[in-house]
Amino acid sequence: MKREVEHDLQKLLQVPHRLMNPDKLVAAAKADIEVRTSTYRFTGLINTSHGNLEIKVSRQCPDRTYRLMDTLIRALQARGHRCVVCGSQTYIQVREEKFEVAIREKLMRSDEIMPGNYSYDYSPTGTLVLKIGPSWKQKEWQDGKIPLESRLSAVIAYLEWKTQKEEEWRLACQKAEGARLEKERALREQQARKEQELNSFKELLLQAKRWHEAQLLRSYIAAVAQQAEDTPSPTPQWREWLIWAEQKTDWYDPQVNLPDDLLEEVDKETLSFRKKTHFF
Repeated sequence: MKREVEHDLQKLLQVPHRLMNPDKLVAAAKADIEVRTSTYRFTGLINTSHGNLEIKVSRQCPDRTYRLMDTLIRALQARGHRCVVCGSQTYIQVREEKFEVAIREKLMRSDEIMPGNYSYDYSPTGTLVLKIGPSWKQKEWQDGKIPLESRLSAVIAYLEWKTQKEEEWRLACQKAEGARLEKERALREQQARKEQELNSFKELLLQAKRWHEAQLLRSYIAAVAQQAEDTPSPTPQWREWLIWAEQKTDWYDPQVNLPDDLLEEVDKETLSFRKKTHFF
């Protein structure tokens, strides 16, 4: 990927000796640091203010830093990426991924604690460090045997490689989440089918019990009718009762389900009135 970046960009990766027609973000950072330098007496590093590229260097390094950042931004733009400043942070955006970026000068700590300060003194070294990512998982490039100017292709290649890995990871997560949701949906459907099957069986059992009880009622009604027929002088009320009993049995029998205006609000399973909501 690094070789691909170098082949694609070629001259764009060469940091110029002079800053000419800088990117607007670099121009704004340069103007900001010039104002801060003329206003305050800095003894250590100068950092940009809120809303500018995140730069923190000594008085000896601003020009080199501007040229480095301007070259990096233009190379990123040529690859279809962009550099964005949002509040106090600077981001490089590669497709949908955002990476925090900052450039600073490395400090060297003194060997002894300064008298009266109760702390070590730090002095700039001229070594620039480019940081990519949040503080807890930063990737750094700094001056060494190979100067930072010659490592910009590695920075861009890393950003594109990291973006590819993040996209692959996100896609894998989406697939895993999709598989998990599908598994949950299948389990819910299976559980629903099981519950429906059990409810259907319970309904079958209740229907059978009601049918059996209806047959028992018919046998009882037949026995009462036979007894009435054997009586020398049966009362007329038994014929009314016989008709009533047969109608109630037909209402209760699941194979008949004869309508009954007086019992239409009765639950046949519990033989109790269903609860009704009253509106006043």
